[in-house]
Amino acid sequence: MDYKKYPGQEIKEYGKVLNKSKPLISIVTPYYNSGKTIEETYNSVMSQTYPFFEWIIVDDGSKDKESLNKLSEIEKKDSRINVYHKENGGPSQARDYGIEKISKSVKYVFFLDSDDTIVSTMLECLYWSLETHPDASFAYTTLVNFGTEEYLWEKYLTIEKQKEENLINISSMVRIEDLLEVGCFGIKEKAMYEDWNLWLKLIRAGKKPLRISAPLFWYRRFGESELSRAHKNKENAMRYVSETASTIPNDIVEPIQYPRYGEKYATCKEYDMILPDYEKDKRKTILFLIPWMVVGGADLFNLELLKRLPKDKYRLIALSAIPSDNPLRQSFEEYAEVYDMSTFLDKIDYLTFTDYIISSRKVDLVFVTNSFLGYYMVPVLKSKYPDLPFIDYIHAVDTEDPRLGFGRTSKDVDCYLSGTYCCNNLTTNQLINDFNKKNVKTIYIGTDSDKFDPKKYNSNKIKEELEIPKDKKVISFIARLSEEKRPETFVEIAKRIHEKDPDTYFVIAGDGPLMNNLKEIVDSNFKLLGMVKETQKVYAISDATILCSTREGLALTSYESLSMSVPVISADVGGQTELIDSTVGGVVHYNKDASKKELDDEINNYVEETLRVLNNIDEIKKNCRKKILDGFTLDLMAEKMDKVFEKTIQEKETRKYIHQNETVYELACELYNDLYSGYTNMYYLNNMEIDITRPINGKSKYQSIRNALARIGAVKEGKIIFGFLESCKNLVKDLIKVIIEFVRALISFFKIIFKLIKKIIMKIFK
Repeated sequence: MDYKKYPGQEIKEYGKVLNKSKPLISIVTPYYNSGKTIEETYNSVMSQTYPFFEWIIVDDGSKDKESLNKLSEIEKKDSRINVYHKENGGPSQARDYGIEKISKSVKYVFFLDSDDTIVSTMLECLYWSLETHPDASFAYTTLVNFGTEEYLWEKYLTIEKQKEENLINISSMVRIEDLLEVGCFGIKEKAMYEDWNLWLKLIRAGKKPLRISAPLFWYRRFGESELSRAHKNKENAMRYVSETASTIPNDIVEPIQYPRYGEKYATCKEYDMILPDYEKDKRKTILFLIPWMVVGGADLFNLELLKRLPKDKYRLIALSAIPSDNPLRQSFEEYAEVYDMSTFLDKIDYLTFTDYIISSRKVDLVFVTNSFLGYYMVPVLKSKYPDLPFIDYIHAVDTEDPRLGFGRTSKDVDCYLSGTYCCNNLTTNQLINDFNKKNVKTIYIGTDSDKFDPKKYNSNKIKEELEIPKDKKVISFIARLSEEKRPETFVEIAKRIHEKDPDTYFVIAGDGPLMNNLKEIVDSNFKLLGMVKETQKVYAISDATILCSTREGLALTSYESLSMSVPVISADVGGQTELIDSTVGGVVHYNKDASKKELDDEINNYVEETLRVLNNIDEIKKNCRKKILDGFTLDLMAEKMDKVFEKTIQEKETRKYIHQNETVYELACELYNDLYSGYTNMYYLNNMEIDITRPINGKSKYQSIRNALARIGAVKEGKIIFGFLESCKNLVKDLIKVIIEFVRALISFFKIIFKLIKKIIMKIFK
C-alpha cells in the first residue's frame, strides 16, 4: 500500500449519467474549521461511480474565516451539496442535525468526516451489498489509516468483540429507517465514542452489520482528533458504550462478512435497484474479467497491459472474482475502474453485477483471462449482448487439473469467443491439437526492458541493504511459494550446488503457503526475503536464477531475469524452451511422475547446468538482455493486443445465439464452491489469523479461550497448543486404559495360579 496515493487528490470523471433519480444515499458530514482538508474530501465524493446521492455538510460553528469561505465555494460547485450552519455542539449533534435535513427519497445514510476520503467505487459497493442483503442493516469497509500514522485496519467482526472494542468505522452506510428507529446518535456531549455506541444500539435492536473486505475508506490521522480526545476522556466516554453493551447477548445477530462462502446451491436473483446508465464514452470500453490482483506472472501481465493501452483510446474496467488480499489492487486502480466482487458480493451475484457494468458503461469488448467464473458468465452475457465480442488469453494448459484448467474452460465456451490468445506456442498448439480450437494465436508477453535494466541498479549497495554477502555468487528463486513452483526442490538443488561451489549464496523472494516449510529447511546460506514488489533489486544482485516449476506458461520471471542480464536455469515446462536455451541459461527436463531416482537425477541436472552457466557467466550474460530487446518487450506485446482489440471491436458479430438462462453459471458456482471456500479460508488465516472453519462466536467447548486468542491474532498458535493438549489427553486416556488392563491381567494371572494350586492340592488329598 502506497499511503501517499490516497483518494481525493483529484476528481475522477466517469461521464454523463443519462437517467435521472432522486437521491437514494445521503452523505452526512460534520464540519468544523476543516478548510485545509475539505477539498480532498470533496474530490473523493465527486469521483463516486454511484451518482444518486446528496451531500449534507453541517458546519458545527466554525470560527475560521478561511474554512467558512472554502465551504461556501464547495457548496456552489454541485447542486447535490447542501450546507447548513449551527452552533458548536460536537460531531454527534452535527450528524443528528444533518439526518434531520435529508431528502424523503433517501434510503441510506452514509457518514463521512470532513478530513477523510473514499475510493471512487465505495458508495456503489456499499449500495450493492445492502441491496443484495436485505437482512443487513448497515455496512462498512476495510479502513486505511494515512497521514501521521499509516496502516491497514481490518478485523474479523463478532458481537462479543464489538462490545469490547469498536471494530466498525464511522464511514458506514445505514438504512435510514433503522437509524431513526434507534434514535440516531443521540449523544449531546463532546469527545464521546458516539459512533461505537450507535453500532451497539443498532445491534441491540437486532440489526445486522455487513463487513466489506475492500480498503475503500481512508481515515486521515493528524493532530488531535475527536477520537483522540475521546481516548483522553475514556472513563467518561465509555459510559454510554458500557451501558449499551451490557444489554446485548453475544448471539443476538450473526454479522455478514466478506469474503464468504455464499450458498453452494444458489439461484441467480433479480433485484429492484436504481442504477446509473452512463453516456457512451468517446473511447472504447474494455472489461477485464480477472481472478485477482496478486504478484504472479499472469496477474502482472494484466496490470502491464492495462498500463500500456492508450488512455485516449480505451476506458478500462477490471472485475476480479477470487478472495485475496490483492496486493496490486492500488496499482490496478491507477489505470482502471476496479471492483473486487469477492469483497462485497456473493459469487452467485457476480453475473448480475457484470451484466450491470456491461450495460451501464456501454462495454465494447470483454477480455477474459484466468477467471473460472468469468468464463462461465460468457454464454449468458453473449446471448444477451450478441454484438459484444469476447476474447480470452491463456497462459498454460494445466495438466495437473483433471479438466486441464483454463484450456478446458476456454473450450467449453469456444463458440462464444471471437478469439483466443496464448503467451507461448506450446499452449497455442495444445489448444489447436488437443481441444480442436480454431482461432488461436500466440502473443508473447515480454517484459519492461526500461524498468528491468541492470544499468539502473547498484548491486553492492542493494546487497548491503538486503544483508547479502558481497563476496558470494548469488543464485535466486523468485516465485510464489506454492507446490507448483517447488521451492523445497530449489532448496535441495541449492544445497548440492553449495557442496560443489562453497562461494555460492541463495536468495528466495516470494511468499505463499510453503513459507513455513522453507523456514525449517534452509540454513545460513539462504536469505528469505518474503514478497518483494521491486524484484529488479533481487535480479540486480543475482548471478543466475533457477525456475523449477511443474507448470508454466512462459514465466514473467524468465523475461525479467534475462532483461536484467541474469541467466535462467529452467524446467522445460510450458513455453519455457521458446525463450530459454543454452545461450541464455540452461534447460532441465521435468519428469511429471518421477521416481525417487529420476527426481534425484533431475536435481543433479539443475546443479550441473547452474555450474556450467556460472563457469561461462560473462559470455552468457551478454546474450540475455539482447534476446529480450530483439523481440520480448511489454511495449511490443501491448501494441499487438491493441491491434487485436481494435480489429475485434470493428468486426461486428454476425452469428446468432440461443438464449442462455443463468443455469450454466449456477452450475459453475456449484462446481467451484469447494475451491472458492478454500480461498476464503486462506484469506482469513493469512490476514486475520482466524480459522473460520471452526466456530468463532458460537457454542464451543473452548469458545472463550478461542475468542481471546482471536482478539490478539494468535489463533494459529492456539491451535498448536490445543492440538498438544488434545494429544496429552488422549495419551492419558490410553495410559489409564493400559493401567486398567494391566490390573485386570494381574488379577487374572493370580486367579490362574490360585486355580492351579487348588487343583494340585485336591489331587494330593485325593
